[in-house]
Amino acid sequence: MKVTSWKHWPNIDLDADLLAKSVIRYQDIHDHCFIKLSCNSNSVCSAFGIKRHFKHNPLGTVEKNSYPHSLSALLDDKKSPKELNDCPQLLINIEAHKRVSEHFSNENKLCFATVYSPLYHLNSMLAGTLTAAELERAPYKKMLSLLSDITAQYIEALLLIKNVRIYYCNFHACGAFCSYQQFKTLVAPYDEQCIAQLTHQNHLLHYHCSSSIYFDYLDSNRFSLLSIDDCHDVVSIKALLTSFPDITFVGLLDKLLLPRPLKTEEIEQFLLYCRRNLDLNRVIIAPNCTLPVSIKNNTLLRTCSIVKEL
Repeated sequence: MKVTSWKHWPNIDLDADLLAKSVIRYQDIHDHCFIKLSCNSNSVCSAFGIKRHFKHNPLGTVEKNSYPHSLSALLDDKKSPKELNDCPQLLINIEAHKRVSEHFSNENKLCFATVYSPLYHLNSMLAGTLTAAELERAPYKKMLSLLSDITAQYIEALLLIKNVRIYYCNFHACGAFCSYQQFKTLVAPYDEQCIAQLTHQNHLLHYHCSSSIYFDYLDSNRFSLLSIDDCHDVVSIKALLTSFPDITFVGLLDKLLLPRPLKTEEIEQFLLYCRRNLDLNRVIIAPNCTLPVSIKNNTLLRTCSIVKEL
């Protein structure tokens, strides 16, 4: 069975050299089927002068802003970015991907670059308070247009790097955020602008949502891999694989490690259950989102070794 894993690199991800060396060392230890760089999720907002720091939590994720920023003020600020080259942290991310890709070039191992959707960055500017109705307002449309331009340029630059693929992370294509009509008119156009240049397979679409997901983006000509946050139900995964016959599901590793690492016999029992219900040629055991930074390498190595042997 194929298996891979990744995690966040708090503060290390602010430096291209440190991030690349950390990811290379991690891959050398684990020898996974593909590599994923979890870059700093504040990469775009930081170019607008918005500072966010890492929480001291198991995932090592970035905290929300303490207050919503004025979009009009950000747009009017002459120091605000207008294009990719105005976003230093995105350029750091690109350099880190170049170094990792070059290191593993002889192995032709795919390296996935995490790209957050424009709405994710907009929501971050608003301290997590974004609503679908607000997307009809002029400042929101103008900011989303700018964020989409920058994100599309970022993807274009990443795709120039050998063996790099896109891990497109979407938080708002679901009924929990908007109606389907709102999705089609107020959400989808911005994502479509970003992913339009993904014209071949082996990119990964990640839904960081779980309620009434809109799968409109799941075109096998652009994405051949799918992951969904907190999706551990084998029956639901089977239904997804039936509905999308050209898609490979990426996930289920969390089930083996959280809230506690399963014992060998428990892992074998669960994977045998998966084998009876799923085509495991269309499943890659991996994090549903990201692994806690607290998981020890020895624990991860043991778990992944058992998976590989089955």
